[in-house]
Amino acid sequence: MLTQEQNDLLTRVGKGTPMGELMRRYWHPIAAKQQLVERKVMPVRLLGEDLTLFLDEEGRVGLVGDRCAHRLVKLECGLTTEKGIKCPYHGWTFDTNGQCVDQPSEPSARFKDNVKILSYPVEELAGLIFAYLGPLPAPLLPRWNRLVWDNVYRTIGIIKIPCNWLQCMENTPDPVHATYLHGQFFTHWMDENGVEDEGMRRLAQGMSTPISKHEYELGKYGIDRRWLFEGQDPALGAWAEGLPLVFPHIHCTSGSGRHTFGWRLPIDDENTLQVYVRVFEPGREVEVPEQDVVPYSEVEMVDKDGKFTALNSVTGQDIMAWVSQGRIMDRTKEVLGHSDRGVVMYRQLLMKQVDVVQSGEDPINTFRDPTDNQCIPLPSAADRGNNWGKGTDGSYIRGSVTAADLMPQHIKDEIEDLFVQAAENRKARAQTEAK
Repeated sequence: MLTQEQNDLLTRVGKGTPMGELMRRYWHPIAAKQQLVERKVMPVRLLGEDLTLFLDEEGRVGLVGDRCAHRLVKLECGLTTEKGIKCPYHGWTFDTNGQCVDQPSEPSARFKDNVKILSYPVEELAGLIFAYLGPLPAPLLPRWNRLVWDNVYRTIGIIKIPCNWLQCMENTPDPVHATYLHGQFFTHWMDENGVEDEGMRRLAQGMSTPISKHEYELGKYGIDRRWLFEGQDPALGAWAEGLPLVFPHIHCTSGSGRHTFGWRLPIDDENTLQVYVRVFEPGREVEVPEQDVVPYSEVEMVDKDGKFTALNSVTGQDIMAWVSQGRIMDRTKEVLGHSDRGVVMYRQLLMKQVDVVQSGEDPINTFRDPTDNQCIPLPSAADRGNNWGKGTDGSYIRGSVTAADLMPQHIKDEIEDLFVQAAENRKARAQTEAK
């Protein structure tokens, strides 16, 4: 249980708030690059600030304030040029640094030099556009290993969630929920809807196995989580290697050739943007084609009537739980137990890093030395000991790795083909070596 003051400290993210200032020390993914290629101009709301993201005709990405300096028209209505973004009202144009570079109706050519709007740094990585809203100089954009691995297939998912970011993120240091919310709910959903899906059934069976023990400890990059399913070999998977909660708001899962790396970003105090990269790793037995474009999906999880959709997915089930806690969960009324010690540790870490920022220091996971930022290692728990997707003869059970994933079918087919081919190549190699 928290006091109201503590709950406000952890959940309020506006400019000048303690948590808002902590969050502004990090890079945040605000869009898929392909989203911007398709739209050219996008409104963005992050940490309570309204901004405009654009791609000019020279291929430069800019993130600026949401209104023109002239008569405060919204720039999301603007057009892009080779110089930047042009206000639709009077044609004032601003470059990626927010500098006014054109005022077609003004007689003085120098007037524009004194006009500038807010701008923030942006960078690209793994098919995403990242923004930094904090004090300069900005730290380096972290190159976490899952974002820079080669020979993998990546997809991006983007979901808006109508609740505060913290109740979404507190899901991560809470592995116990998986048995009930996911394992048992998948079975319930299939039975209720008369659906039989082999991949989903195997996923349900794996996730419904009770967790026999779980532990948490502060690690180099956040909180290292370890848990063990009943009957699982402790030398394998998440107990042996652990999976990190990457501070401040990154969720990692791994297993059987599939990795999820996801951010739960505060849009404002009452809304969250979940952005995740799925990294599919079929193995060295197959060459994964280079991705010129990382495909993305925008998924609606709560419709306009407040009805939960996509309950046939892990993400949809999670969001059902988070949103039902209220726009900002009232932690003064909660009753925590022994199984919540990971949640308590996470809250304590957030409060400690708020103090670090207020003392004028960098919080954890702010990188400034390029030699430390080539490929930041995180454990992958590549074999969790559950054999999801593995047939008894070493073949791959088609549909396993993308089971309950919310992405277009043709993307699923491309991924599944890679895993089938890798398994066939492994089997053929083993037969050759046995001769």
